Amino acid sequence: MHARLRICLAGVLIAAAPQVSAVPIYESGEVTLYMSGYFSANQVNAGGDTEMRDGASRLRLGLNVPAYGDWDTGFNLEWGVRAISSASPLLIQGNQQASFGDRDLSLFLRQGHGFAKHDCWGDFVLGKQWAVYYDVAGWTDWYEISGGLASGAYSLNTDGGVLGTGRADSAISWRRRWDLFGGEFQLGLQYQAHTQSLELNVVGVDLGIEGLEPENTEIVCPDGDCEFGLGHSISMTYRANVGDGLQFGTAYNRMKLDIESTRGRVFDISDPLNPELVISDFHITASSNAWAWVAGVNYGKGPYQQGFYGALVYQHSHNNQLAPPGLVDSIDNFFNAKGSESIITYTWGAKDCYSVYGGHNYLRSDDAQFEAALIDANSFRLRKYYLGFQYQWNERVTLYTENTIDDSNRIGRIFSGDVIAVGFRVDI
Repeated sequence: MHARLRICLAGVLIAAAPQVSAVPIYESGEVTLYMSGYFSANQVNAGGDTEMRDGASRLRLGLNVPAYGDWDTGFNLEWGVRAISSASPLLIQGNQQASFGDRDLSLFLRQGHGFAKHDCWGDFVLGKQWAVYYDVAGWTDWYEISGGLASGAYSLNTDGGVLGTGRADSAISWRRRWDLFGGEFQLGLQYQAHTQSLELNVVGVDLGIEGLEPENTEIVCPDGDCEFGLGHSISMTYRANVGDGLQFGTAYNRMKLDIESTRGRVFDISDPLNPELVISDFHITASSNAWAWVAGVNYGKGPYQQGFYGALVYQHSHNNQLAPPGLVDSIDNFFNAKGSESIITYTWGAKDCYSVYGGHNYLRSDDAQFEAALIDANSFRLRKYYLGFQYQWNERVTLYTENTIDDSNRIGRIFSGDVIAVGFRVDI
């Protein structure tokens, strides 16, 4: 069956400025309430047009509550903020991505979860959070303007919440670290259930009904029957005490696409403005899976930390990417892909720190059926190269410039093209 699918609608902190700690705003013998985040804005030239754009500004509140024994509990709430222009479209992807329903909001949820941590039993996190898949995929997601396009983390061109690869929705995760062979090994597990409904429209199916031509046939799954079902993830990382730190890791994420119904509706769409209901109890059985696998390596103290940092990740995925509307005809717009990302930073200076950085994002389709159905190309290829410079004016103010050279094919260039940008970030 050829289908066109439309999507309807941590306790672990990965900070954008690892050298800056959260600011306590209330402390007592029982709780600590703190704030973190930053404001950023960019002057961007893309496609010959220059304009001011929002960066990945965010505001985060957290509460830590020492609990029974050696447990540490609390919650984290983080919102993305668009302060420059709330109505502007998402020009650049990666960590700036919102979920499907949040794209035009000035304030949208990035994370919201409770946690319980214990040195022996590990870290438990419940809610919207950085996925265990991102434990590896996040190693290269450190560009100021763009990036994160090819690791599979921001699946379906969103924040990766529905499939559980980026900022996972409604997830339960557990992470535990062990000292092993002179280094540190970490295991992460994640579970999701029924994260989002799935609106299914199937066009151009030959049902053998007399008088109903295939090109005029549309099958619709009713609300509530088709959905993103159960999801599971695992990550494993090992950091060896070699030089400034050599780390290896891999992660796998799988989500069931439950496309089943006994109430499927069949329409005659020969008149698109007035579709006619032909069948109201059509049996739909087209369930599938979306999965992504990533492996990576990094070396150094961390991105934009003193000295050298380098990271490389590679991913292979199935139904984890979503083609923009209008690229394909009479086929589902999920597609299989392979991709890789890299970043290298070198930082020097004792008081005022300077960093140069660069790398790439490369994503290509790996799906013969999808490629055969592309309207104006024979494959999807996104390839970008980055070169930037960062100046840390003081502990909380950073100035930067970042250039993106786009070597994508025509349909890959839908994601922003060449970019020249300068910007600043002020951390809380």
